[in-house]
Amino acid sequence: MSMSQITVNCQGEGQAVYLIGGGPAFTTWYLEPIQQQLRDHFKVCRWDMRGVGDNAGLGFKVDTPVLTQWLQDMATVLPRQPVVLWGHSWGALQALLFARHYPDRVKALVLNNPVDPELKSLDNIEIKRNVHPYVESKLNIDDIDTPAEHRHRFRSKIASYFMDAETGWEYSAGFDVDDTNNELNVLIWDEYQEMPIKQAELEILSPKISSLIYCRQDVLMPESLELYSKVISLEKHHIINGCAHFPWVETPVQFYDILLRSITAAQHSGLD
Repeated sequence: MSMSQITVNCQGEGQAVYLIGGGPAFTTWYLEPIQQQLRDHFKVCRWDMRGVGDNAGLGFKVDTPVLTQWLQDMATVLPRQPVVLWGHSWGALQALLFARHYPDRVKALVLNNPVDPELKSLDNIEIKRNVHPYVESKLNIDDIDTPAEHRHRFRSKIASYFMDAETGWEYSAGFDVDDTNNELNVLIWDEYQEMPIKQAELEILSPKISSLIYCRQDVLMPESLELYSKVISLEKHHIINGCAHFPWVETPVQFYDILLRSITAAQHSGLD
């Protein structure tokens, strides 16, 4: 099975930035607005993981963990020279895992709304997510036990990661249930816990972490900030007020200002 089959989407020219999406096992087309904002400055690339989205048709080796195969795919997709990785949510952990295995391939890391390596920020996340009456009112009694209910629950989950119900519901309209793979999602979380990034390893990786960007109202807060702050110096942390988990949708002006400065600093961090 060739790893070179992975479909990759790149925009722009210049120094490379690779975007690692969240989920896990969620398609990355929703990151295109970030590509569009950065492509005048950098070559910005993203790809769907094996088994998801554009690469849903690619098979797996039966004797190798899926997460290991995802990291092997990254080693094939990324150029040989060190590059900047931007990881969102779960993608922050995947970027860290790649840097742990291939430190010479990573110039710097920018972690956005990151899940912490100990997964403390996921504790009680079902309770911490925003339940919006506005969203729940969109489900009619006639929709129960129909595909419409399935889609509503899918959209409702996406909206629960937004502060504003209408913004989240509108944003969720662009997604389809085929944009995610629930079976792989569960599997990847289980596999990560078999190969987690320990605090000592995070300390080793910390010089490569150029910036961390958070939303103050994120469901991963405050645990994520607290745990990364134990290892990463405070000047690398940027906190945006007024957003939850999708700052490029909720607070785009503040977010893109911080993002561009962070990626620019990351590109220079690997220079002697």
